Amino acid sequence: MNKNNLCKQRPSKSRVSILTSLAALASSLVLPLQQAQAAPSLTTVVNFNGANGAAPRAGVLQGKDLNLYGTTSAGGLSNNGTAFKLSGGGFNTLTTLINFTGTALPNRGINPIARLFQANNGNLYGLTFTGGTSNLGTLFSLASPAFTGLTTLVNFTGIGNGANPAGRLIPDSTGNVLWGTTSAGGASSKGTIFNVPLGGSPVTTVINFTGSNGATPLARLQLVTTNGSYYGTASLGGASNRGVVFKYTPTNPIATRYSFSSFTGANGASPESALIVSDGFLYGTTRLGGANNVGTIFRVPIGTATNPIGAPVLVASFNGANGANPKAALTPGASSGIFYGTTSTGGANNKGVVYRLNVGTTSTITQLISFNATSGTAGTNTNGATPESTLISVGTDYYGTASAGGASGRGTVFKFTP
Repeated sequence: MNKNNLCKQRPSKSRVSILTSLAALASSLVLPLQQAQAAPSLTTVVNFNGANGAAPRAGVLQGKDLNLYGTTSAGGLSNNGTAFKLSGGGFNTLTTLINFTGTALPNRGINPIARLFQANNGNLYGLTFTGGTSNLGTLFSLASPAFTGLTTLVNFTGIGNGANPAGRLIPDSTGNVLWGTTSAGGASSKGTIFNVPLGGSPVTTVINFTGSNGATPLARLQLVTTNGSYYGTASLGGASNRGVVFKYTPTNPIATRYSFSSFTGANGASPESALIVSDGFLYGTTRLGGANNVGTIFRVPIGTATNPIGAPVLVASFNGANGANPKAALTPGASSGIFYGTTSTGGANNKGVVYRLNVGTTSTITQLISFNATSGTAGTNTNGATPESTLISVGTDYYGTASAGGASGRGTVFKFTP
């Protein structure tokens, strides 16, 4: 080997050695960074203390102004509940918009447990479970842009137009008519499906639940625009009184507008959450039933307008360790086949969890966050407890509420980062 070739090879080996060392160093730095980014986290955004509200059972809504809006089912000046706004860079500035005043003016209503909805006109619309002139609940609006002026649009009366609405309102395809459910009242006192113009009159009852066709619906409806049908769940009734999943198509002949399918226990029981659309199916949760009788995730095919709804099919069962007794709907993740949700109990401390659902040949539920055990002031949970609300996505984060726990034991708003 001549000296010229030797001189050419030595720098080459040196460069390879340096590049190899740099690659190893980069790998050692990147791997911990990836691991750190992959660890889910939960941050308390707001602690409720009674004066600013208590026991938030509904989730928050991101308004058109990008602030978050929500309700608490108790607390406030009269302990009848509040409507609030969260603003600021971290949504940690709470402003009370409304203190509900029960059966009397000015802000009739008690116990708002349904998420707010913002219509095309900019106003917020909501429901209270009780209060109003008959103490059977109200439908109200909060005027844009301040949302501090409440107008009672409907006082629920029981047999006449339903009672005790629990699931949030949704718009029809035009945005001018609101659709909802009541958990009681109607002709059989088992609840109703109704619609009402944005102005509040008239209220039209389109279905009276009778028990055999379902009873006590607690969740919002889901409109599937491709076939014009409204889908939902009733927590009781049906063939074995374990609840039903139903479909209502306004354009069908009267005899075929409504169809339902009953839960059996094995595929779930007592559904209390709304349905969501994904890949040709409607997904939902049940509070009970499944392999361990602590709740399930199920799905049904959307089908066409003229087909009756199919039977709910079990996707996965909760087992306590990965959560139990879900009352909230699923929220789609950033990737196909990934969903996030909360359960009201279960997890490491039996205070509820945030979980991930991976849909596949064998779908799996993974507990990501356990709401924590009692610590600090007696009876409180520092990061919240008993979440009942559906998560919403804001950027790459998800926001929700815990109905108990927190610094004062009155509930929290939290941020979950996958």
